[in-house]
Amino acid sequence: MKNYKIVVCDDSKDMRDMIYKKLKSLDNINFDVVLADDRTIDLSQEYDAYLLDIEMPHTDGFALATKIHSLYKNALILFLTSHTELSMVGYEYQVFRFIGKNDLDSVFETYMKDVKEELDRRNRYLIAKDEEGNEMVVYLREIICIYSEGNYLNYATSKQIYRNREKLKNFKGDVFIQASNGMLVNFCHINKIEKSHVLLSNQNKVKLGRTYKKDFLTKVMQCRIAVSYTHLRAHETRHDL
Repeated sequence: MKNYKIVVCDDSKDMRDMIYKKLKSLDNINFDVVLADDRTIDLSQEYDAYLLDIEMPHTDGFALATKIHSLYKNALILFLTSHTELSMVGYEYQVFRFIGKNDLDSVFETYMKDVKEELDRRNRYLIAKDEEGNEMVVYLREIICIYSEGNYLNYATSKQIYRNREKLKNFKGDVFIQASNGMLVNFCHINKIEKSHVLLSNQNKVKLGRTYKKDFLTKVMQCRIAVSYTHLRAHETRHDL
């Protein structure tokens, strides 16, 4: 079982210690925990998740989250505060979950399970060969699109194209959506949908096949709803549960 590294940043030592004990007491979830305050947090170190207090004397959690996202685009951030009315402000900072300090006992374990599930999803990978024929680990989150070529699949990332012997049907579902015959695109890398093409994050356009278009748009909408639900859950308080 993979241990993920989480940093807990709060100006209160008592709160840091309490969070540490809660993290270490979770069943079947193992986190390597780093404790810090707004002066001692090491931003040169990338963590799997960040649990940030919003109200700190030197750097508030919002400013810290902005800095973290500038360094690590896909950082998984949770906000911690005594003032739940700040939750809607937190939406602007791509927060994964918003935790009221008064709600720790009721929601903490559930939210940490959510964190682990999200990190597990982000760290799914496959083994494929690079352009020099070397076997490499390719994370699914980095794959922009997948297209078939004979008995092989090509995995296009922002760096290069990898390939292995695999079936396209094994990747349908989750965030991979079929755009045309032999072509899947990663929902997370869609920049724009045009009438007959899809513009991807690498600025390439792929054809949106006529017979696939209706199902493609439906699945894109379902993914958007799922993302919206995740943002909604980020701002739940105990009164909503």
